[in-house]
Amino acid sequence: MTEIESGGPSLIKLGKLANTKEFDKLESLWDEALNLPEYTWKELLPIAGQVGRQNATDRAEPLMIKLVEHVEEKDGAAAALIAVLEAATQLPDGGKLVGHLKRLYVKAYPDFLELPDLLELLLPESGDLAAAVKTIELYVQLQTGAFALENSFLMPGMVESVNPDNGVVSLLFEDRRAEFGPATIHKLRPRPADHFPAMILYAREKLVVLANEDAVGFVKTALRSTREGRIMYKELKSRITDLLGDKGWKGWWATAKPALKRDEMIGMSAGSQPSFRLLRQADKFEDRLRREFDFAKTPLDKLVKVMSYLDEVTREEKNGTCDGCVDADLLVHFGNGAAKVAVGALKDNPGLALAGLALHAEVAGRGAAVARPNPKAAASVVGRIEDLGGLTQELPEALLHRVLAYLQLAMPDGWGRVWAAVLLRSGKRACDSITRGLIEGKQTEALKGALIKTAERPTSSPDLMGWMWRSRYGSGAASQFVLSLEELPESRMADSMFNLLDSIGNLYGMSLEEKHLKVLESARAALATQHNRPLLGLIDQADRREAIRLKGILENNAGLSPAQRTQLLGYLRSKYGDIFIEITREWEEAATIYTTEDGLRTYQDALNHIVDIEVPEVAKQIGEAAAHGDLSENAEYTAALEKRDQLASRATRMKNELLLARVINLEMSGSDFVNIGTRVTVHAIEADVQEVYTFLGPWDTEVENKVLNYQAPLALAFMGSKVGDTVSFGEGDEKRTWEIQEIVPAV
Repeated sequence: MTEIESGGPSLIKLGKLANTKEFDKLESLWDEALNLPEYTWKELLPIAGQVGRQNATDRAEPLMIKLVEHVEEKDGAAAALIAVLEAATQLPDGGKLVGHLKRLYVKAYPDFLELPDLLELLLPESGDLAAAVKTIELYVQLQTGAFALENSFLMPGMVESVNPDNGVVSLLFEDRRAEFGPATIHKLRPRPADHFPAMILYAREKLVVLANEDAVGFVKTALRSTREGRIMYKELKSRITDLLGDKGWKGWWATAKPALKRDEMIGMSAGSQPSFRLLRQADKFEDRLRREFDFAKTPLDKLVKVMSYLDEVTREEKNGTCDGCVDADLLVHFGNGAAKVAVGALKDNPGLALAGLALHAEVAGRGAAVARPNPKAAASVVGRIEDLGGLTQELPEALLHRVLAYLQLAMPDGWGRVWAAVLLRSGKRACDSITRGLIEGKQTEALKGALIKTAERPTSSPDLMGWMWRSRYGSGAASQFVLSLEELPESRMADSMFNLLDSIGNLYGMSLEEKHLKVLESARAALATQHNRPLLGLIDQADRREAIRLKGILENNAGLSPAQRTQLLGYLRSKYGDIFIEITREWEEAATIYTTEDGLRTYQDALNHIVDIEVPEVAKQIGEAAAHGDLSENAEYTAALEKRDQLASRATRMKNELLLARVINLEMSGSDFVNIGTRVTVHAIEADVQEVYTFLGPWDTEVENKVLNYQAPLALAFMGSKVGDTVSFGEGDEKRTWEIQEIVPAV
């Protein structure tokens, strides 16, 4: 830099004078330089500092003092304090700056009553002025009520008092106290007055006021105190609930959500439980939505963005919180974008095209400057859709309902047919609204056809079938309509529900897939409407023939829950007990062991042998082994103990089994079906030979003589069969088949 136009000194010249120690010339130009508007004190101060670094503190001090006084006169005490603090850093041994430091500090912090005494304590006339200033700067940030962190404490602390006589600062760390003096105060890290974790502990009332009066400010305060500048929905809810209670949270969130979404400095993720983060630069809500729409991955994603925006502004309008919430330009962008999606999807995905038309029409209905909807377009697109019920799979439920509402307006003569087709494939939540709309719109023929079709093929519309059954016993227009259908009497609908459960139960039993289990559980819940009272009523009305039919349905239905099966069969038994008389199936009694008298005697003898002979022998062996001395390395002793334990365990098991034993009686062995105690002559079909099998108890078994334990898998395959029946056992190449020729008693 050369001489400036006014003829004053340049910074380069002033710097050279300081470096060459021409201090007299520098002082003569100093006042002129201070008054030049082209220079700031921040540019001049380092020149005075250079003088000090030339070991000329006495010449640098007047220059700095003049500069500080000039700044104070021109810009005030606050600016002068900043200047003198920088001067102290540049000239740490400048004792003549101390007076100005004290005076300006007191002016800058008039409410810090302890400051004058602290300055006397901390500002020496000589010594390291820069270090002293650093300490004082900590004290002015640690006035009573201020917050600070210290590594020894997990929680932030709050200053309770400052002692001006000795500089001791007392802090409360939640439930503990600690003191810091001039030598240790540097351990503290002051936090701002809106430090959220500290406010939670020591200034809850301020947070309550902030949350109620400025929801966005509250969230920003919370975000500024997090390391990542991010907070999750659950944490935010926890904080607000802690301050305002559960009811307070609901009202707060309803107001805060739209405000947070629209704030330019807060990023809010999508979803019902969003996360929040501070943005580095302002980003308008409308600009964000426009970008999200323009860069959405799929055309469906674009339409969902439009729908979400329309839903949001509609809610805010209803709640009275929509003060300028609708951006006209964004609305036009969305409306035209939905129309483009409709045109692009028309050939390959007419269902999506229909959704685009619906949203475009809704935007146009808000008065946006978009192209007028073509009233004939809806029918044309519907004509391209081969499977109207497939719309339930192609479109999200909320978007599908928008399409249905659009069709009701755009196709006054044909919308019922589309609604009925969608109803057949709808989930249970949509059944109510769609049927109500069809009834109110006088499209009862279309609705009737859908309901009859569902009863004929309930597995095609399981949710609608369940809705029909529940509605029959409910109230309202839908219930009255279902009851009025002569084609769907109660018995027919009950059969349809049983068919649905049986089919879904079998399907789940084969696949064990979660999706089939959900359908099954939903159907069970529907059938059990009103605690099964409709089904119990059907049993009350049943004659004997119908009771026998119901018994077969209830016993063999693969989808009924065990509890429901038990309840319904129990009630049916109370009405028609005689139809439940069946053969006794002793082989299924898990709590009984059937045997012959010989088998029982043999098993009892085996137990007696253990108790009377083997156990005493082992006891004798234990005594003899113990007499050999050191037991820790006595293998004979250890082996004897193990054998004793084995015998005791075997004896206990045998005693328990004998308690369950029952001798096979003549009634069992003389039955006309294969039972315990029978001998069966069969024709082995694959081998084309005659064989004889005897089925006795587990203690009578002689496999080599074909005397089988009735509990064996092969024996269980024969149980209950009669002469002339065929019995199969095994899989694949191992499968064998017998025809029963004769059944006689074996005992």
